[in-house]
Amino acid sequence: MSQDNTGRSISSAGAAPAGVDVLSLDLLAHALAGVLDPRDRKSCRLASRAFARAEAASRRSARPLRREALPRVLRAFPALAALDLSACAGLDDASLAAALALPGGGGAGEVGLGVRRVRLARASGVGWRGLEALVSACPRLEAVDLSHCVAAGDREMAALAAAAGLRELIMDKCLGMTDVGLAKVAVGCPGLERLSVKWCREISDIGIELLAKKCPDLRSVDISYLKAIGDSCKNLVEIGLSKCNGVTDDGITSLVVNCSYLRTIDVTCCHLLTNDALAAIAENCRMVECLRLESCPFINEKGLEQITTLCSHLKEIDLTDCRINDEALQHLASCSELQILKLGLCSSISDKGLAYISSTCGKLVELDLYRCSAITDEGLAAVARGCKKIRMLNLCYCTQITDAGLNHVSALEELTNLELRCLVRITGIGITSIAIGCTSLIELDLKRCYSVDDAGLWALSRYSQNLRQLTISYCQVTGLGLCHLMGSLRCLQDVKMVHLSWVSIEGFEMALRAGCGRLKKLKLLGGLRSVLSPDLLQMLQACGCRVRWVDKPLVYKG
Repeated sequence: MSQDNTGRSISSAGAAPAGVDVLSLDLLAHALAGVLDPRDRKSCRLASRAFARAEAASRRSARPLRREALPRVLRAFPALAALDLSACAGLDDASLAAALALPGGGGAGEVGLGVRRVRLARASGVGWRGLEALVSACPRLEAVDLSHCVAAGDREMAALAAAAGLRELIMDKCLGMTDVGLAKVAVGCPGLERLSVKWCREISDIGIELLAKKCPDLRSVDISYLKAIGDSCKNLVEIGLSKCNGVTDDGITSLVVNCSYLRTIDVTCCHLLTNDALAAIAENCRMVECLRLESCPFINEKGLEQITTLCSHLKEIDLTDCRINDEALQHLASCSELQILKLGLCSSISDKGLAYISSTCGKLVELDLYRCSAITDEGLAAVARGCKKIRMLNLCYCTQITDAGLNHVSALEELTNLELRCLVRITGIGITSIAIGCTSLIELDLKRCYSVDDAGLWALSRYSQNLRQLTISYCQVTGLGLCHLMGSLRCLQDVKMVHLSWVSIEGFEMALRAGCGRLKKLKLLGGLRSVLSPDLLQMLQACGCRVRWVDKPLVYKG
């Protein structure tokens, strides 16, 4: 087989091509773009060489897992724009530079010509030499992620500073970086728009001030866990100050007066803030859309009243572990654009507060009620009536919830993530309601739901065909129910099943064999490691399944 000038396949004998071979690579790539499931795309590639060529010519992202495969990936997919090397085992300066060089000694620079985004998170073997090769080979580089490369410092920053077109830089926990390295980036990359330097504790006001002056397009900066920030970043739209313990009301006031375009403000665990900080935000940042206020103990309903009165565009607010009550939720109900609401550990809110929210916040897609112990089935009934678009719901440790409450939740047809940890009053009946009503469910946490039995697993096996992650530790299920579940759910990849006291060794063995080939992550008691058959453990390992063994005694009550 060969190709004509349009990229279509023709036979060596000159015969007319048949089937998909008559289509150009552009048309085949367009067809593949509509195939979203990676497994289906693989089937297309295996079924037709034409599809395989189209995939190679149009593929935009890759995530090689071994450094030996990197050169082949770069040669096979010339249109790559995004390269994720965070899981590339053994990657170092030499292997990265060699992979980026053209085969045949032609020099670096063309193989990675189109690559714009590179992720090197936790790639601790890559240093300044590898980054120099990367910048040289990828002149269009716009985004680099070096998060958790703890050895990365100023020399690595100097290498990245040569990428004049850099727009986004993630340097979380690069502990060796100082103001000097940040200054090199600021001078070399004046078009920088997003920067994250969480945990880079050597960065001070000096570096931030210089960054603000040299990078006028900077829109997002995350300096969580740092000590201070300058007030010259006037064009910022996003600021992260998580766990910056020295932040006070005066600091926030100074910040928002100078940065009135802010849309996202994260002051998680800034324990000194009071309602005065919220008043300053409300007055100066009226277009704010996201407020993260977790563990700010001096904020209450009075501060939220000012926010909700002036900030009508609010879409996300995190009030976890704040001392708020139903009156605060009544104020929040005026934010009709609200999509994400986190109320974990707010023990003073009740069904009345949820009724306020559900009456006007119909766009809500995520609701976190972790340890809101006063919430009952009636509160869930109100949520189900008014917030039908909810996709993520956390009810962990809401111990008054019963099967009746889960019956209300089952009306949320778009629900994908549901956390029910330690709901001791629910049974297999409630789980059956969820399985029948919430067929889009992807993740389900039933840890310490002591009364959930095989009836719940059988319902999940039949109706929850999209389920990918399941936690059933401490549930009263048997080997029969577990085996049926693992054999029926074709999408299931991650299962945590610790302290299943009613499941025998044979039950675990059969269940794991039923799911082997699909499972990617398991959490099991360490005692099983010595009693499960060696060939099963080898099969799991060969299929790429990672097992986390919990060092606790094995108990069987059967």
